[in-house]
Amino acid sequence: MRISEKLGRSATRSLVEVKSFLAQEIILTPSERFMKGMPRIKLVDRKGQQAHSQEVSDRVSYENKKKIERGYEALDSAANLRQVVEQSHEVLATANTIFPVTLFPDTVFVDRTKVTIIRRSFFWSEDVLSIRIEDVLNVSASVGPLFGSLTIASRVMSTTDHFQINHFWRNDAIHLKHIIQGYVIAQHNNLDTTNLTKEELTHTLMELGHDSTGQRL
Repeated sequence: MRISEKLGRSATRSLVEVKSFLAQEIILTPSERFMKGMPRIKLVDRKGQQAHSQEVSDRVSYENKKKIERGYEALDSAANLRQVVEQSHEVLATANTIFPVTLFPDTVFVDRTKVTIIRRSFFWSEDVLSIRIEDVLNVSASVGPLFGSLTIASRVMSTTDHFQINHFWRNDAIHLKHIIQGYVIAQHNNLDTTNLTKEELTHTLMELGHDSTGQRL
């Protein structure tokens, strides 16, 4: 009986002490409060993050490289276009028919892309015809002691397949014939003349256009 009473008192005392302990206020230091109030930080795999960052950086670098390449291509295209336009206005040879043999002189000039024939019939009136170098089939010159004429045959289907211009000075007719014939030969043999200067191109066409008979026609 005494043992049971002792055990009962001991159990009662322990229960009272536990209740008293739980009822006490727990005081936290400022650092403990700060740490307790912070959200939990999720740990990240650094290797995976670095790999993802590198992948994004590589993708951005590739896109920037493509943009730069497209920019250079656009600049190259614009530069080539400007070069073609500038070269198309370089006159390689020109000649007028003789006044007063022809009251309104005609004009023929050759540039890097075409042969242009200007026929005049009255003041401030003219008929302009342009033939691409690729469309010229043949050119011939008829010369005398002083004067000469030029005949240009074209592949373009029209009412006239050849054009004759009379009353040039002899040397002018020969010079035009050499230049045009040389250009026709260069085009027929697929010779690239775009990188030649005006002087180099003129000299080359003159050499190509000279006849092999020994006569300068």
